[in-house]
Amino acid sequence: MAEINQKRVEVLHALGFCFGTEHYYRNRSKTFNYTDGIKIFCKKVHAYWLLDIVDSVVRTKYEMNEGFIRITLKVKDNHTARITFKKGIYLIYKQEIPFIDCPEGDWNFYYQKNLFFWIGEY
Repeated sequence: MAEINQKRVEVLHALGFCFGTEHYYRNRSKTFNYTDGIKIFCKKVHAYWLLDIVDSVVRTKYEMNEGFIRITLKVKDNHTARITFKKGIYLIYKQEIPFIDCPEGDWNFYYQKNLFFWIGEY
């Protein structure tokens, strides 16, 4: 448990330097771009699967390309998680993840105009 909490501190520390982006990266299927903060998060917690989930939702939900979307990854202490995509108060998509090795807590991201970014980069 202490190891996971230490990992959370490390990730938050690295993301603390992301208050804008210097580079934009393209996801594998070229449906959206993502920022330095997303790249750091995915690298630190080995969560490149997050890009695949966002890609899947972007491809199937037209709402993703209209307006401002908040993406929340809520990781519980039993290594399960839920990811939700919301536009304002409206739930666009949610998915339960039965096992995850990402640090516990709420991880919040945004998606707007084909750009996926960490909340500190807004």
